[in-house]
Amino acid sequence: MTDASGETIIFLERDRFYLYNGGTIINLNFPVNILPDLDVKNKDALFNLVTAFIQDNKLQPSQLFFVISEAVCFSKDFPIKDPTDIARVQANSQAFVDAVPFNLVLSKTYKTQTVYRVVATNQELVDVIVDAFIQKGFGLTAVVPANIYPEFGASRELTEKFAKHIIDTREKAKLSNMVGEKAVPESHELSTSVIKEPKNKLLPYLIVGFVALLTILVIVIVMRK
Repeated sequence: MTDASGETIIFLERDRFYLYNGGTIINLNFPVNILPDLDVKNKDALFNLVTAFIQDNKLQPSQLFFVISEAVCFSKDFPIKDPTDIARVQANSQAFVDAVPFNLVLSKTYKTQTVYRVVATNQELVDVIVDAFIQKGFGLTAVVPANIYPEFGASRELTEKFAKHIIDTREKAKLSNMVGEKAVPESHELSTSVIKEPKNKLLPYLIVGFVALLTILVIVIVMRK
């Protein structure tokens, strides 16, 4: 089940994520005891849950576009009244990020001609899910908030139309990326291949020598009779 473009879409919601890679859209629900109110209570359990999801659905490695629903983000617009106002806006933006109630915050400021839009989310949640996919050989192209897609920004689920739009406008995601890009390893399968022990090049000579000694021993025994 792999998209012809070699790309996979993950759409993160509050209690699940949706995945599309050219086949049907599938989803993984998060148990409340692991992820109450977007707070990761057990990173190992979440990592194992995502890993099992990848294995059970036989997902093949490709590049990920990780889209975060507005319901999973904290965002605020800071108007720019004039060029001298930028320093104040930047200070207020940082204060907003500092107030986001997570241990680790992933944030990015998107600047337009009139506003600074600050978007923030739980970095631990994103990291655990992305790490589980990367451990299975996937690459990461971009992590972006859904509000960069005005036509679908308010969506609470991933549809095939939305997924294809993300792929068709992949350059927008790359420009809006909240984290660094990671490529799919070129030889992912090598990490799971069996390493063969090198053959002993002296073995044929040792066999010949052993046979020669055995022959001499037999001749000596026969002559002594």
